Amino acid sequence: MRCAVITNYGPSLDNLEMVERPDPVPGAGEVLVAVAATALNRADLLQRRGSYPAPATMPPSTRDIPGLEFAGRVLEAGADVERWRPGDRVCGILSGGGYASRVVTRADQMVRVPQRLSDTEAAAVPEAFFTAFDALVLQGEMKAGERVLIHAVASGVGTAGVQLVRAWGASAAGTAGSIAKLNRVAEIAPFYPILYTAGDFAEVIAREFGENSVDLILDVIGAKYWEANLSVLRTRGRLILVGRMGGSEARTPLGMIMSKRLRIVGTVMRSRTLDEKAAVTRAFEDQVLPLFETGELKPVVDSVYPFERLKEATDRMENNLNVGKIVLEL
Repeated sequence: MRCAVITNYGPSLDNLEMVERPDPVPGAGEVLVAVAATALNRADLLQRRGSYPAPATMPPSTRDIPGLEFAGRVLEAGADVERWRPGDRVCGILSGGGYASRVVTRADQMVRVPQRLSDTEAAAVPEAFFTAFDALVLQGEMKAGERVLIHAVASGVGTAGVQLVRAWGASAAGTAGSIAKLNRVAEIAPFYPILYTAGDFAEVIAREFGENSVDLILDVIGAKYWEANLSVLRTRGRLILVGRMGGSEARTPLGMIMSKRLRIVGTVMRSRTLDEKAAVTRAFEDQVLPLFETGELKPVVDSVYPFERLKEATDRMENNLNVGKIVLEL
């Protein structure tokens, strides 16, 4: 198989190298997939820099291969796999190893690709929509009529989240660093745009909606927004922390958390057990996948690169230029 491996840890894009390795072999309960497309995630950038290593449970032969998702066709099903057959179009999440022309995954960690989606579009679904759905619905318990704040609304998770907010009958506000990004997201789903470079987002929310007016926050920033996040939440509001792009250590106003009875949930998909990931996959298949069939939800593809231009694609994400997902075609 063709794959991209991390040859050394650090910021240089030269640390990514294309190599050939033997195809993986599926075991019991696993499936071998011919990958048609995969997509970039910020976790891939962190892994290359050495700050987000692959789980020790992964086979040693794939721990140096980034990539957390895939779309493709089933080549071979291992023992005890009854649902999937060769030729089935599938997509799903991975603990790593997605930058490869072949992946092995557990049969219960993937779903069938909706007929209306191309392989390229399908590759933009798993990490963004699984993460946003898990954060907003399964853990955040989003309800119709609530106000939801999404930080980095132009990211893959953000563009997925703003669509899920609409689908669940809630209303969204979202932050981004440029007018162009906010305008692009407005084409995807309705939301109240907040340009974070123009001032304090908490002041904007207080002015437009009132103080303590947010029910649920989906946050990938972390420390930089910590106190402001807590300040805008209403009593019994929920903060779901899925990233720390703005730092890992924050001063915490415990009195505010106690008096408002706030619920704060930290979550990472990659480090969960396989059974936990399978449970998220089943819930996603039941509650979200049908909305792709109807067209109510759509993958947001920022750009598409051939696999050989991985470094160029990675540079685009490093410079925070994307709206939605950057996809690699194999």
